[in-house]
Amino acid sequence: MWSLANGLLVLAILNVGVVYGVDVFFAVIGRSALAQSSEEAIADVMGHLHKVADARIPIFGGAGILATLAFAIVAPFGTTASWLALVALVGLLIQLTLYLTVAKPINSKMTQAIQQGKTLIGIRNLQSRWDSVIVGRALAMTLAITCLVVAGVLK
Repeated sequence: MWSLANGLLVLAILNVGVVYGVDVFFAVIGRSALAQSSEEAIADVMGHLHKVADARIPIFGGAGILATLAFAIVAPFGTTASWLALVALVGLLIQLTLYLTVAKPINSKMTQAIQQGKTLIGIRNLQSRWDSVIVGRALAMTLAITCLVVAGVLK
């Protein structure tokens, strides 16, 4: 039988899955590829990626957080599913904190540079700083999506 909790859980998994995929891609593939790229390529590609992603990904991230919170509220209190939803929410908030405190300021610098037609001096260092939190972000998202999926299985 379909319920509000089921709908919220599906909505949470679909939205969280988008951010999870992006973070895992960059943790596993993007970091290594960028380390082998020229500074000009990093500046151009990442500046344009951040310009687009920072406009679109927050929609999925915000919807994922809200749906996860709503699922935690409507899941019967004290059940494994409700606890898993709360742990998922913690993972989402850890990822968001890492994004807002480290990645977002770097993204903004890269975006501003491409909009002005400039290449940032020290772009490789900025990219390395961005890379320094992507594994943590991916792990936090892995925790979140795993908890949501398991909550659905156990619900």
